[in-house]
Amino acid sequence: MRTTNLSKTALLNHLAMLTDAGLLERVARGAYRTTEDGRGLLAAATSVHKGSKKRSREEKEAIQRTYATAFSGTKNMEKNELKKMQYAPSWLSYLGAMTGCLRYLGVRCGTREVGGYSGCSFLINVSRGETCPSGPTALHLKTFREMVHGTESLGWKIDVFVHQHPYPSKEGAPTAEEMALVRGIFERIKKEIDERRRPVVLWGLAAPEYGIVRGYVGDSYIVRTFRSAADPPVPDDPIPFYELKAPGCIDAFYFKGKLKISKGKARREALDRALRFASGEIDVAKNYIAGPPALEEWASVLESLDESAQNYMGNSYVGACVHEGRELSGSFMKQVAKQLPAGEARHLRAAAGCYEKGARSMASFTKLFPFQFKGEMPLEKRRKGAQLLRRVRAEEDKAVQHVRKVC
Repeated sequence: MRTTNLSKTALLNHLAMLTDAGLLERVARGAYRTTEDGRGLLAAATSVHKGSKKRSREEKEAIQRTYATAFSGTKNMEKNELKKMQYAPSWLSYLGAMTGCLRYLGVRCGTREVGGYSGCSFLINVSRGETCPSGPTALHLKTFREMVHGTESLGWKIDVFVHQHPYPSKEGAPTAEEMALVRGIFERIKKEIDERRRPVVLWGLAAPEYGIVRGYVGDSYIVRTFRSAADPPVPDDPIPFYELKAPGCIDAFYFKGKLKISKGKARREALDRALRFASGEIDVAKNYIAGPPALEEWASVLESLDESAQNYMGNSYVGACVHEGRELSGSFMKQVAKQLPAGEARHLRAAAGCYEKGARSMASFTKLFPFQFKGEMPLEKRRKGAQLLRRVRAEEDKAVQHVRKVC
């Protein structure tokens, strides 16, 4: 009270606001201390004061925008939005987001083409010991970059930003350094929208999945995600730039310009990539397994773990993704077969038939385990699921053998 010349009531109001904002914590009657976020804010403010004029301006703006609502209730309502942007319906969110962006940029494609050229639809990836829903997106960085390179076969150069750490690093509010990181991503995306009129694919919008940033309003992203493609559709609300849900890492994809593509070369590279992804001959993340052996691991988990240890959501979500992948892979093989000599085309059509049989088995699997967050998994049902997964594995092995004769 002496230092600030405030009344007791006014000072208590200030302390209450700082505590509600998570910058102070009360440790005893009349005693407060700064939280980690509070210390981060003070550190950032000190950096602003000491830094160059440009950095000072940028960091001051970040701090003001981040904490403005907590202290004054004001909002920055600057807005820019790309119209007629849609997320392509897909369980595999990389395909849904990429397809939506490429269509907006004038590429005539669907999830079949994106899944086929990227290799994404051919990949089966599951966690060891438990069927975690992270499987379809838990990719080794090298494999991930190859998938993006394959996507470029559709005619656009893609610049990839990867922050190989989870965000936020701990439960609760992000640190000052993390806040600066996501602010920088937000500002770059705003520039893409303002100057190039191009969307951006970003990881962690609405859920740990890929989505499309098609604009911004104030300090929030205007997005299209799997929610808007659901049945019935769920409106995508603006997402504050610091509220990403990005366990593992942050990925952002920027479309830099059109590429001249040799269609014949792109097809051959896509087949080589499909063979490696489908067979599991790729670098995988720690504690994950890819290719046909992944289906055996999955089946074994269903049979061996007690029901209380089973992950219903993981089984239902990965099941839906693998089902979709088999359908897209079969369709892509049929499409490519039309462009190849008769001998090679015969093997690709045979591979397509294997994927179609696998898709039918996975359709039965998804009926056993329809997507939802929780559900019952009695042993009899799990045994049926394991039997279906082993049928799919047999077809995967046959498909790989046929594609190998072409590559």
